[in-house]
Amino acid sequence: MAVPFISNQSRYRRPMSRNRNQDQDADGDLWLFQSPESTKGAGSSRSSDDKELDAELIVCLETCCNGNTSPHTCCLSTCDRFTINVSGQYYELWATLVNRHPTTLLGNPRKRLKYFDKRRNEFFFDRHRPTFESIFNYYMYGGKIRRPEPVPDDIFLRELDFYEIEKEVVDLYKDEEGYIQEKMELPDSKWKRKIWMLMEYPETSPYAYVVAIVSVVITLLSIVLFCVETLPSLSGSDCIDGRPNFMEPFFIMETVCTIWFTLEVVIRLFSCPSKIKYFKDFKNIVDITAIVPYYISLSNLLAPAGCDSASSGASLAFLRVVRLVRIFKLTKHSAGLQVLILTFKASIQGLMLFLVAMVVCVLLFSSAIYYAEHGIPDAQIKSIPDGFWWAVITMCTVGYGDKVPVGPLGKLIGSVCALAGVLTLAIPVPIITENFNKFYAHKTGRSRM
Repeated sequence: MAVPFISNQSRYRRPMSRNRNQDQDADGDLWLFQSPESTKGAGSSRSSDDKELDAELIVCLETCCNGNTSPHTCCLSTCDRFTINVSGQYYELWATLVNRHPTTLLGNPRKRLKYFDKRRNEFFFDRHRPTFESIFNYYMYGGKIRRPEPVPDDIFLRELDFYEIEKEVVDLYKDEEGYIQEKMELPDSKWKRKIWMLMEYPETSPYAYVVAIVSVVITLLSIVLFCVETLPSLSGSDCIDGRPNFMEPFFIMETVCTIWFTLEVVIRLFSCPSKIKYFKDFKNIVDITAIVPYYISLSNLLAPAGCDSASSGASLAFLRVVRLVRIFKLTKHSAGLQVLILTFKASIQGLMLFLVAMVVCVLLFSSAIYYAEHGIPDAQIKSIPDGFWWAVITMCTVGYGDKVPVGPLGKLIGSVCALAGVLTLAIPVPIITENFNKFYAHKTGRSRM
């Protein structure tokens, strides 16, 4: 087992080993190594060449710690367990535990050798002590890396990098902590790479930033047009005397916006690194969906019976509603919207728990209110499905008042339903708040290295 030492214990404490009697040479020095010549007599002396001794020490470390059972006279106390001194705080750790992670600093005998203190028979690290508690537990029990509460994120990540903890373990920690890891994938062609960076990464150049600003302005303009054109005083007709009205102002501005969106889709599709990944990206699907309604509406107007068709008005109205997905184009340029989307994605389990509790309460209270109001002449809830609406509105504390209980038992059930709704609504709030704080902190750079 591994035992942590508190810092006020002896600085020269040596780990107990099964071969402790062989760890000392004839002079009684705390040397880790005995050569074959030194075992022949007490008067023998070891070489003074530090490089040669270090090389032999490496061989001995690898031989012992790799579980080699071949006979050898080299015997190290660190083969069984060794002492780690982290800025004055002592730990003892079995070598077999750290050997499970050979790519890390402590798990590789060659890497940790330069931190070995020969006089004190310990590995000394002048590093952050609270962080090493988590790393020590990781070596002991495996599993995941957990950041101690008082340790800042940047210090913790810097220590993980120093101890060379496995990349997949660190990536898992970053995912759980809400780090937004953006991987820049670029095309192989040089000029395609420039076009892709111009359209996808505004921070790479001033020209890319200007393109992003223009895209945001046109997106906001199209959303404003979508809302303003519904005003009765400004609404125009797509047809005049049975012919399409191409000079209508809203149609002209919508055409300009759609041309820009179309150019964006075509250029980004042409220069993207992978066509498959392009169509899997939600933002790209939104871009395509935002321009499709315009071309369908235009083809409907250009059809021979486009203006005379009785169903053209309803179909065009539906297509105009589909254009509202353009608002999601802002998520590509808005850090706040990205944080909200990431928060809800990370809070799916909490939201599902809330929905399950909500459904159970709705079924319970709608059934109770129906049987409590059943038989009352002025009852407003005529069936259990009719009580679904009342239960949802009551639990959400909206209270439209279109359906209310009349009898005293129904009012009592309504009061309990309202209280249960407040408690149910409180379930996802801490989860969403915690995830939002994590994503917001990492997105705005407050906890980024």
